[in-house]
Amino acid sequence: MQRSKQRTRRALPHLLVLFCFLFAISAPAQRLVFAHYMLANQGTVADDATGEPNIAAYQHEIQQAQAIGIDGFALNAGGWSKEPRYIRRASEMFEAAYRLHSGFKLMFSADMCCSNDATDVMDMVRRFANNPRYAGVYFQHDGRFVLTTFSGSSHGPEFWQQLRSNLEHGTAPSLLAAPDALSWVRSVPSSAPIRIFLVPSFFWGGETPTADGVASGLALYQHVIDGAFYWGIAGSPGLGHAPDQLPSSAAYAATLHGAQKLYVAPICFQFWGANAGRYYEYSGYEGMRRLWMQAIQATHPEWVEILTWNDFIEGTYVSPIDDPAKYPGANDLGPSIAPADTLHFFHSHRGVTDLLAYFIAWYKSGHQPEIHNDAIYWAYRTVLSTEHQPAIKLYGPVADTLYITANLTAPADLTVILGATTMTVTLPAGSNDLQLPLTPGPAPHFSLARNHVTLTQATADDAITATAPYPNLYNSTGSMHD
Repeated sequence: MQRSKQRTRRALPHLLVLFCFLFAISAPAQRLVFAHYMLANQGTVADDATGEPNIAAYQHEIQQAQAIGIDGFALNAGGWSKEPRYIRRASEMFEAAYRLHSGFKLMFSADMCCSNDATDVMDMVRRFANNPRYAGVYFQHDGRFVLTTFSGSSHGPEFWQQLRSNLEHGTAPSLLAAPDALSWVRSVPSSAPIRIFLVPSFFWGGETPTADGVASGLALYQHVIDGAFYWGIAGSPGLGHAPDQLPSSAAYAATLHGAQKLYVAPICFQFWGANAGRYYEYSGYEGMRRLWMQAIQATHPEWVEILTWNDFIEGTYVSPIDDPAKYPGANDLGPSIAPADTLHFFHSHRGVTDLLAYFIAWYKSGHQPEIHNDAIYWAYRTVLSTEHQPAIKLYGPVADTLYITANLTAPADLTVILGATTMTVTLPAGSNDLQLPLTPGPAPHFSLARNHVTLTQATADDAITATAPYPNLYNSTGSMHD
């Protein structure tokens, strides 16, 4: 009997090892959701030395993002040594996350479009990853600090290989002091060796590349990077022909996963820039749904990145700002686009924020969430005419349409009042999209009823006009819940 017990004790460690091995094979990797945050666009810009108003504003945004399931921000730094405001704002953002102690993570997306060079990128990583106060806030994967980018492939593989080597060996030390930043990061940062996890967005093969384009790009960088992020925003999801970013996302996923590299997929709400000459139709929330469903059911990216949290100029923002017009410079677009005093040029996208929680939960769990409360989400353009000056290239099924997404516990009747027109439609249970004709008039009014009992009602924010002296293709969104 004693000998039998000894054999059992000897077997237990081996069984435990076998169990852990099998669990590691079968357990899915944790799926993470990030949002691209433009450090250049901040709601509160205070010049006081403490930075407290800015820190409080960043804490509020972090809490808003975390409440819907976002795990962290990828901080877009469009400048660094040449534009010290980025260092100050990054320090305030890191301090905000540090004080919250909520597990929210931050990483840098080095914007290589314009003024940043290798010295700037190394400094932004070192200044926080090598800082004892903030190292725990900086996002790490497999024990390595994550660095992503916007563009940068034009610098070539040797540039990124050298940058990586310098960070990992502590060579080419940083020399920049930042007197305008918070006190914890003002001095020259430590150049101690840092292991990094490099996941750039390099636009291999263009904005909507083919599989060959992605493969050609990866072949040049396979020895340099750990994964890649597809900046798949300039397309009309599910269009079925170019420009449709779904085939490109599938190509990225297949190519990267085939090379055992990590894939970061894009999630977008709409793409139009107030300073751009092109617009891509996402049909309200339908395009975003297609991007989510592809990630959930087909491409299985390890992470997704929402484009963007707060890029107001490009209309991609998903933050639930109450009044975009109050943000500094939000309406100072120049006389060629719109009068500087035009209010509400940008609209609230709080409807997107609310709906994102549903898809984020679906993506993370791999199972469609059960709907416990009825909810209606709407989106529409406030200017109907597409005859703009200057001319804008339109892609996708652009139409004068009110886009509605309904998440219902059971069938219900939705009534929409548009001026003198009243429409009532019966909607099924589950999560479904609906399109209704949109006409000029006051802001739409919505009412949801079941068995002739009103469950909830609300009026949207913005009236609809037939035309305007300037182009405006931003969606106004909102939501209501029972």
